[in-house]
Amino acid sequence: MQASEDLQKRILVVEDESLIAADLELRIARLGYPAPVVAHSAEEALACARSTRFDLVLMDVRLKGDMDGVAAAAALRAELRTPVVFVTAHADEETVERAKFTEPLGYLLKPISDGDLRTVIQTAIHKANMERRLRTGAAWLATTLRSVGDGIVATDSDGQVAFLNPAAERLTGWPDGGARGHGLMDVLRLYDEVTGQPARNPVFELAERETRTYTLVSRAGAGTAVEVECFENRAADEVLGSVITVRDIARRREIEAQLLQSQRMDAIANMAGGLAHDFNNQLMVILGYAEELLGCLSGEAREQVAEIRQAASLAAATTTQLLALSRHGGGGFEVLKIDDVVRDVRPLLAQTLGSNVTVTTQFALPMGYLRGDRTQLRQLFLNLARHAGGVKPAGGEMRIETSIVEIAAGDALARQYRPGSFVKVIVSDNGDGMDPAALARIFEPRFDAAKEPFGSGLGLSLVHGIVTESGGFIAAQSAAGKGTRFEILWPSVGAFHGTGLAGAPSVLLVEDEDGVRRLMHRLLEREGYQLLSARTAEDAEEIAGVYANEIDLLITDVVMPGITGPQLAERLRPSHPWMKVLFVSGYRHDALDQKGLLDPGAQILAKPFSSTPFLRQVQLLLKQGSRLA
Repeated sequence: MQASEDLQKRILVVEDESLIAADLELRIARLGYPAPVVAHSAEEALACARSTRFDLVLMDVRLKGDMDGVAAAAALRAELRTPVVFVTAHADEETVERAKFTEPLGYLLKPISDGDLRTVIQTAIHKANMERRLRTGAAWLATTLRSVGDGIVATDSDGQVAFLNPAAERLTGWPDGGARGHGLMDVLRLYDEVTGQPARNPVFELAERETRTYTLVSRAGAGTAVEVECFENRAADEVLGSVITVRDIARRREIEAQLLQSQRMDAIANMAGGLAHDFNNQLMVILGYAEELLGCLSGEAREQVAEIRQAASLAAATTTQLLALSRHGGGGFEVLKIDDVVRDVRPLLAQTLGSNVTVTTQFALPMGYLRGDRTQLRQLFLNLARHAGGVKPAGGEMRIETSIVEIAAGDALARQYRPGSFVKVIVSDNGDGMDPAALARIFEPRFDAAKEPFGSGLGLSLVHGIVTESGGFIAAQSAAGKGTRFEILWPSVGAFHGTGLAGAPSVLLVEDEDGVRRLMHRLLEREGYQLLSARTAEDAEEIAGVYANEIDLLITDVVMPGITGPQLAERLRPSHPWMKVLFVSGYRHDALDQKGLLDPGAQILAKPFSSTPFLRQVQLLLKQGSRLA
């Protein structure tokens, strides 16, 4: 029984003989299909098909005019992919040869019987449905393969490349069209990671579900560490080819190396703390008895005991560094402006480096705030200076750059660092650099005692400990003859955007929703205000302490983790008597009143709000009186 949905198919009849067209129209309607549309020329048929979607076209091969049925069918297929069945009384070889290139779904020979008409229409509609499903499936497959992050290479049964997805194109350096038809190993140039020799074809080397790592060299000569896995492309008992997945593992290895280094440094720090504790107990005994003996001896014996005391004192200084390496917790932490820390320590850096190495700095807006120990940060930069000064003769340079970076959840950096706002510090030198083996151990204590450039051998270990203790990240890059570059990320507690107009009011913006804070910041920055921003009320309070009597307007959410917006305003009022306050909130005003969060006269703007009422409210509050008046 014919499916009911097939009986709803729309059919176009293209026939220049009116009697034949009317006969076909009647027969098709009698078969249960809707009355077909009739076109009497190729041009009319194209116009109809462009305005109405047809499921099938019955096309006379011989049509009067400049375009015959074969040409019209070719145009319909190329432009609209409309399926066509040819109707003809001429089955000569030349006509059939021309017609087959349009890929018709069938032929009807005149005179036409009802049985032939029914069979051809049903078969053609079924074939058209199958073709549409195949095209849809192919489109879904192509879209999926294009969106996959791993490289996908497909070969035919002869081992020739049939397909590359965009990721594979990037890795190999071959565009899809250019690689098609080439041998797999001509496109996928794999080398053994250990020996560096060309690898054998992974299709024959790897078992099912087996993965192996290689070095993949692109057409441009760039090498990438990849993981390869192979699958058979099989239909029933016939092998159609192979599918090879190529996964870039360079970033994964970097993250694994950083994790391993972090774990190794934690283990070293824990061991250092235990050793320092035991050594300090013994050193206390040595120093104590040395002091006692100094009071009892004279002459050469006294001098020898003094040497013992001096050596024990130096050993005690080393154990102090070991304790610093193992220390956890932020007892001396405060909110600091990173640029001020660098400016304060710069004279000491110049003195440490001497005349051989110069110190240059580059501070970028906005200025970043972080929570850290001022003494530890000074020690960090001094240890990095000792490293820079120890590896370069005259003409060296130590460069310090600061900036603020935002890492969103979808960014590539989010794979390595947690999303959020960070103070970024880059410390680089143009020294001798180091090889990969030394770089891998750069943060370990005394990683090369014979060539240690910074004294005790704990310098860079302490740097690593200071950064990680503050919740930050540190990475080093170096190559022989190209210097060393340290990149440090600290969680930012806020930022100062000093790009406003000279003498412009200062606004402290506090909002724990990152997207809302960025939007309000953009609107205020466009108006030329001096901006301080923070994510939490606690961070805002510490930042505001640096700017006594300098904040003209506080914009804060009412309800935030920790202390509330009104509590923050109350705490800031004594040190900022001119400060006006604008509260924003997603809660209803009456709900906030019921909770007792707001005073009756508080200025509040309900979310969501547009730029105009927000900026108007800011301007009105600032006009009510300011420290700048």
